[in-house]
Amino acid sequence: MPQFDLSTALPQILWLILVFGTLYLIVRGLVPRVERVVENRRARIAGDLREAEAARDAARASASGGNTALAEARGKTLAVIGKARDAANAANARKLAEIDTKLKARSEAAAASLDAARVAALAQLDVVATQATVELVQRVAGVSVSDAEAASAVQKVAA
Repeated sequence: MPQFDLSTALPQILWLILVFGTLYLIVRGLVPRVERVVENRRARIAGDLREAEAARDAARASASGGNTALAEARGKTLAVIGKARDAANAANARKLAEIDTKLKARSEAAAASLDAARVAALAQLDVVATQATVELVQRVAGVSVSDAEAASAVQKVAA
């Protein structure tokens, strides 16, 4: 086995030292660069985090400002709706009062018309009752009665 051959061990050890020394020097030169890259990335990430926090704070402030504006707009809207409702209620009240006045006038006119019709019907009732009395007495008793006598009899019974 070549690993146990001492005649080739010295060149192998020299090559080992040479390769590891070269690798050591290369890595030693690269480590500061890698550290700088890592530090730059770390700083960039920290800066991005600060910017994100600032943007989040700005968004929250903007949202709270938007909420305030929204609340103010709701308040104004409710005030306008309240005024419109009050105006509509007042207009409805005026219309109801006008309709009530018209209905009251119609009702009074109808009541007066009914009273006149009742008086006319009562006047006609006396005439009809008188004529009916004359005809009933003539049919039942077979006696002829004058209109004046029948009217007198109807007046006595009605009173």
